[in-house]
Amino acid sequence: SARLPGKLIDCLEKDPEKCEMYIVEGDSAGGSAKQGRDRRFQAILPIRGKILNVEKARLQKVFQNQEIGSIIAALGCGIGKDNFNLSKLRYKRIIIMTDADVDGSHIRTLLLTFFYRHMSALIENECVYIAQPPLYRVSKKKDFRYILSEKEMDGYLLNLGTKESQIVFDDTLRDLRGEALETFVNLILEVESFIVSLEKKAIPFSEFLDMFRDGAYPLYYYPPESGKQGGSYLYSHEEKEAAIAANEESASRILELYKGSVLEELQRDLGDYGYDIRNYLHPKGSGITVSTEDPKISPYVCYTLKEVIDYLKGLGRKGIEIQRYKGLGEMNADQLWDTTMNPEQRTLVRVSLKDAVEADHIFTMLMGEEVPPRREFIESHALSIRMNNLDI
Repeated sequence: SARLPGKLIDCLEKDPEKCEMYIVEGDSAGGSAKQGRDRRFQAILPIRGKILNVEKARLQKVFQNQEIGSIIAALGCGIGKDNFNLSKLRYKRIIIMTDADVDGSHIRTLLLTFFYRHMSALIENECVYIAQPPLYRVSKKKDFRYILSEKEMDGYLLNLGTKESQIVFDDTLRDLRGEALETFVNLILEVESFIVSLEKKAIPFSEFLDMFRDGAYPLYYYPPESGKQGGSYLYSHEEKEAAIAANEESASRILELYKGSVLEELQRDLGDYGYDIRNYLHPKGSGITVSTEDPKISPYVCYTLKEVIDYLKGLGRKGIEIQRYKGLGEMNADQLWDTTMNPEQRTLVRVSLKDAVEADHIFTMLMGEEVPPRREFIESHALSIRMNNLDI
């Protein structure tokens, strides 16, 4: 059999169906994972630094890369169309575990590119997973909990912040508390989700608001031809059809910004409170006063919907201790086991390529040389292939 890499910390079990291998970023995290793992069935392979960009590299260079060589040797199933043999795979689960930062995201993307290009059967057979280490540990008195994402953290803080608060709309004197306040807060969060969906399409929300024309916001964006400046916004299905009639090749380039009904519903629901989507960033004139049951905290007037959310989150932070994990190495072995490696408690994301065309497009866009993508896009969306959240 092929020699196993020296840095691989193998498990005792030899039945691949029962075994899993963690590919861990960095030696310090590898040390914590080695101490925290269940050595019966969990193997650890620490890798250093950024592995080779396999999108651009020739196969010969891929083989010569030390980190890639370690992965190929550890898995035991060979590589490439002629030499790959799934029946020789030594671990049924390959789990990528990297830091929750830009470098970690980059390493994760490179690993996925490698598996996609040279061992795609691993993804097709649902063997590749991504670990979800927590971003935060939150303590309140003697209680503590781990939090996996910024979104979950925001929800946790807002929940605490709204519990003992009430708001009053200064123009109508209507007040909200309890479930009614939660409903209003959730509506503002829906506005934030809408903003995120626009920004994923590289449309800044402030620019979108500036495009308001004749009582309507744009529905589509028509980007310029390659090498030319300036795109245009289209406000209706009819405008889109006219653009396609003028240039049939444009059909594939026209980007739908959102389903029309999404914005209509948001505007209608905000209108029930006397607000509009613009008021997320722009003051309405009159404010919203937030007060709490704590006599030490003075009432506070917010002038935008964003301010309301930010202030309630700030209230939620009072009296709690928040530890943010910048890297896996900051967690001790017990914490890593409890949060990220224990099959009874961990959350894994199974990587599945629903359609090869989409995956190929994303990997090429992220890693290839054809279109140098904006760094911001890589940082925010380096894992925008479709994935299924699984508690495994």
